[in-house]
Amino acid sequence: MVIGKTSTSLSVPELFEKYSEVKILTTVFPEIISIPCKINSPFRIDKHPSFSIYMDDDNHIRFKDFGDSECKGSLLDLLCMKWNCSFNQVFDKILETMAKEEGGDVTIKSKTIRTLTRKEVDELTQIQVAVRPWKDYDYEYWSSYGVEKQWLKYAEIYPISHKIIKKQDKDTGKIKKYIFPAEKYAYAFVERKDGNLSLKIYQPYSKNFKWCSKFDASVWSLWTKVPENGDNLIIGSSTKDCLNISCQLHIPAICMQGEGYWPKPQVMKELKRRYKKVIVFFDNDYTSEKNPGRNDSIKLANEFHLDRVEIPASYGAKDPSDLFKKYGKERYLEIMKEILDPVLHKS
Repeated sequence: MVIGKTSTSLSVPELFEKYSEVKILTTVFPEIISIPCKINSPFRIDKHPSFSIYMDDDNHIRFKDFGDSECKGSLLDLLCMKWNCSFNQVFDKILETMAKEEGGDVTIKSKTIRTLTRKEVDELTQIQVAVRPWKDYDYEYWSSYGVEKQWLKYAEIYPISHKIIKKQDKDTGKIKKYIFPAEKYAYAFVERKDGNLSLKIYQPYSKNFKWCSKFDASVWSLWTKVPENGDNLIIGSSTKDCLNISCQLHIPAICMQGEGYWPKPQVMKELKRRYKKVIVFFDNDYTSEKNPGRNDSIKLANEFHLDRVEIPASYGAKDPSDLFKKYGKERYLEIMKEILDPVLHKS
């Protein structure tokens, strides 16, 4: 963050002392009535809100676009993008906008914006599920992506009938429970870290709520399911891809909670100590001009000196599970051998 003087002679701390970050945000985006929230992205076509605005644990506003892993930052970054201007220009634009808000003849009572930091949201919200029996169509779905029954059990994946959200009011302490019927294809992923159990809900065909999670950035999917050490480990894009790789290729695989997430250096050092070869295998988002999967994999591989691979665009599949579904097991194994053989450690 820039902390020096700007063209207005005010510093950033002085600006935020004059106008709070929340006040500035909700003046520019009047549709926001609470923080955290998700809105439609102001920078691209976004039919289902995937633009997250939240407060970090230091009470500063942050944003992240889940449709574009590179679109994230502070309030000032957001406004620079919205107004397509430099830092100095956005500073002046804020003052101009806030002056107009204050300068009218009619005084409008400010709306109350409820704000919670990420830590507070995590502490005050619980996700629970109602588990149902496995059905034939569940096994058929996962099998079509190369994940067999035994791997679903091993990875602690369960079919669910309902999602249950419990929210505790920060001020009164009262708890409200919200029960939602899950879609036909709906599954809970269980992860355990430091003695705590966390859930992620996955509805693969949902147009509105494909994911719902209590995992934070420190949780790696399948971390507790891989061997303590070995020849090779693959860092994939999703739990489904990692299960596909583990089931079909018998290579341990784990993933972060999204390609845009960044691992702690000590975690990468630990993985490189445990495995002779760590390989990055993210999505090839070949239909996207920005190709965030490729860009993120290159950054990760370069930063930690890892090998990286991807599925060539000529196959028309962006990830391993899609490749399996499109080509079937025999051709999938041939293609994956072509991709991985040059980088795998062989004892």
